[in-house]
Amino acid sequence: MSHSQLTREQKHAWIYLFNLGFYILPMVLFPYPVREIVIMVVAMFVFVGFYYRCYFVPREQMLWPILGMYFIACAVTPMNPGSIALFSYVGFFIAFAYSWQVAIAGFSGLVLTLAVFHFGPGTRWDLFLPYGVAIVGTVSVFGRVERLRQRHAEEQQRDAQEIERLATSVERERIARDLHDILGHTLSSVILKSDLAQAQLAKQRYDEASVQLAELSDIARESLSQVRQSVSGYRHGGLSLELRRLEQRLKDAGFRTFITGKPPIIDEQRETALVLAITELVTNIIRHSNGEQCLIHFDESSDIYVINVTDNGNCQTVSAGNGLSGVERRIENLGGSMAISTNKGCRVGLQFPKFTEQSV
Repeated sequence: MSHSQLTREQKHAWIYLFNLGFYILPMVLFPYPVREIVIMVVAMFVFVGFYYRCYFVPREQMLWPILGMYFIACAVTPMNPGSIALFSYVGFFIAFAYSWQVAIAGFSGLVLTLAVFHFGPGTRWDLFLPYGVAIVGTVSVFGRVERLRQRHAEEQQRDAQEIERLATSVERERIARDLHDILGHTLSSVILKSDLAQAQLAKQRYDEASVQLAELSDIARESLSQVRQSVSGYRHGGLSLELRRLEQRLKDAGFRTFITGKPPIIDEQRETALVLAITELVTNIIRHSNGEQCLIHFDESSDIYVINVTDNGNCQTVSAGNGLSGVERRIENLGGSMAISTNKGCRVGLQFPKFTEQSV
């Protein structure tokens, strides 16, 4: 149970004191001596103190307040048969605080106590035992129901906290993966544009260098915008626009680029995953490939999309770092898979179904 819920229930604990009416009523109806009335009133206030103590402590600390209420109920019973109301509170907290076995034993002890007073010293009321058993039994059931209700509420709260924790973890992973892909792509472009500008300056081609520096400034601004957006979900200009940007990046890096086939038309969530996956693959080519050609091919069968990103560099082995691992996770989240081939260059194949549970 949350702190706010607990505070709210404690604040309204006084409402359940209405049952004390059964205890107060005989004091009003019958001509008790003043001394006995004073004793019963003082006992009632002490009892209420124990009652609130039970409300404000954990279940495992309720034993002494419960015993205090029990002994007060026993002490006033010879004077006031309305003490069955006090015993009912004892039954409530026993059923609330303890296991079934202990609660049943406690209730049996209360019934035995009522029977001892009924058949022993007397209680000024012939129906003390039957009414007492009925009231104490009913209120004890309420105590058990309240225990089960609070346990259910605590389980729901734990479930909600676990869901929130998992959602936060997933969101952090998404942001980290998006930042890796976005910044990897951007920093590669920054390095490339800087190298081109430096080369143009060395040849005293100031106009061309100025163009590269202007594009470098645009890349930096776009990167800043994308980093800010990543906390609420990466936004892009669509797969076709991003492919044109990637084609230009490859061209600037000295790669002949061919984009063949028809890019898939899919929902925004899956398109974002695909854009980031292809961007990471292109970034890897620019960083690590010693080839001079890149082919991005889209193929569509009856039920799956297939995307192959291939370069003609001399590639023997591929180590799956954070980038490729992130690509694989994105495609797996779409219900698909990734495959890598190093025969005649490096080819990374992505495939995923046209329709997934996420797109329904």
